Amino acid sequence: MSRNKTIAATILAIYALAALFAGWSVYRYSYLANLEQLEETGRIRLQQASVRLMGQLASYTYLINLLADHPAVVSGVLGGGIPPETGDLLEQSVLTYGADGIVVTDAGGRVVAASSPDREQLPVSLPLLRAALNGRLGLETVLDGQRRLFRLSRGVIDGRAPAIGAIFVTIDVASLEFEWEVDPEAVCFFDRAQIVFASTRQSLLMRQDMGPHAASPGLRPFPEHELRRDGDFEIWEFAGAEALPEQALVVSRAIPQLDMTARGFLDTAPARMTALLRGLLTASVLGVVGLAGLILALWRRRMADRLAIETAANARLEERVEQRTSELRMAQDQLVQASKLSALGEMSAGISHELNQPLAAIMNFAENGMKLIDRDRPDKAADNLGEIARQVQRMDRIIRNLRSFARNEAEIVEPVDLAAAVEHALALTRASLEKAGIEVSWRAPWQPVCVLGGEVRLQQVVVNILSNAQDALVDAEEKLISVEIETDGADAVLRISDTGPGIPDPSRVFEPFYTTKELGASKGLGLGLSISYGLVGSFGGELSCANREEGGAVFTIRLPLADEANP
Repeated sequence: MSRNKTIAATILAIYALAALFAGWSVYRYSYLANLEQLEETGRIRLQQASVRLMGQLASYTYLINLLADHPAVVSGVLGGGIPPETGDLLEQSVLTYGADGIVVTDAGGRVVAASSPDREQLPVSLPLLRAALNGRLGLETVLDGQRRLFRLSRGVIDGRAPAIGAIFVTIDVASLEFEWEVDPEAVCFFDRAQIVFASTRQSLLMRQDMGPHAASPGLRPFPEHELRRDGDFEIWEFAGAEALPEQALVVSRAIPQLDMTARGFLDTAPARMTALLRGLLTASVLGVVGLAGLILALWRRRMADRLAIETAANARLEERVEQRTSELRMAQDQLVQASKLSALGEMSAGISHELNQPLAAIMNFAENGMKLIDRDRPDKAADNLGEIARQVQRMDRIIRNLRSFARNEAEIVEPVDLAAAVEHALALTRASLEKAGIEVSWRAPWQPVCVLGGEVRLQQVVVNILSNAQDALVDAEEKLISVEIETDGADAVLRISDTGPGIPDPSRVFEPFYTTKELGASKGLGLGLSISYGLVGSFGGELSCANREEGGAVFTIRLPLADEANP
């Protein structure tokens, strides 16, 4: 694995761990926040349950306070017997308030009246009796078999202290629970012995929470659980308890008036599930962001690699193009030179004729000069020598034109007399054109027309066009080539037209290897006009071709005028 891949894998692993940690942190924070809200809900539920129970007992407190100084109760205690009106009062009070039973005793604890005298009464509780005789409201919880009872006591007074007796009201807790609404959470009231004395879940009643110790005889143990703390919250974990959740947040509230502790058991599963979803959502979002970042990084890396490959390919392509351009430039130069040599070959017959004429004249003038010297006529012999000198100058001019046309030297773009270039080109081709019976119509301008170009190569372009015109006029009835120069704004225009058959497709005439001649070694390769087109373009000019309406073709060379020569 390369170093870059190792770094990328390390960064990816670190990001994944960071995303998981962020998800766990969100889960933990959300879970504790949900437990806090759940605890607040539990406190409200406990307060409602406690207030509801205390409210139910308040009506019985009102009852016992009402009976404590009732004349029928007082007279029953003072009379030592059980007056009929006392029993009726107690029975009517039981029916009215729903108490389980009412008992009236004297100061010694002897029962003097009861709401149900035929039913076995509970033993008199000494703590309740003492509380009543001391002027306090007594309250205690009693387990009578499977019955759960509240007992209230109050001293019977006849307007004088101390109390002359005591009245006891017994309340069945089951009758109180019957009036409770169904709560979504389990609420249990534990007494001092940790026995569930009242609850919103019937299956939890009469169960004693002794932890690892066994419950008291006759009581069932509270569902087995493990206690743990999660932050500031108390969590009980139950195993298989039907009435309680597997994990419950326990909220406790002391009720000193009843000497009990109320506990609410709230299911933590919704809080845990909500926090888990938030944590997973956070991790997923971070994962998606990371994945998008990874895809973007890979895409950018791929684009960078592609750009690098394209840059390298472009560099290689440019290098190859430059190399090919150099090779093509060399090939073009070679083709230009070959074209010159081909033109020289075609003009060789005419050039031979051009040189033979002055040579023959020189020979004649030399022979005549020798004869005139022998005849002692030096003046006439001097005239012959002058003619010989003029013929030699003529030959020198022809040879210089050929030599300058044939040389393969680089030329710079400079002011060139266009008319002089045409004159030189006509001088090179005149013998060949005359031999072919072609008439040339040319009238030089009255002043030089200077254009930007290369003198030798400009001559070559004109020679190529004249040679092509000569070939086109081989079978023509009228053999005429017209050459004319004119100025058009900042350009000089040279037109060379012929009376031949024209060109089948003028748009392709400057394509390499395109030719209208018959195939053969003596007919060329179709490169002359293509080379000429490139040469004129290198001068900043334009070479075009068209067919004339009256027949034949016309080649137009448009070159920029040299400013210093044409102000």
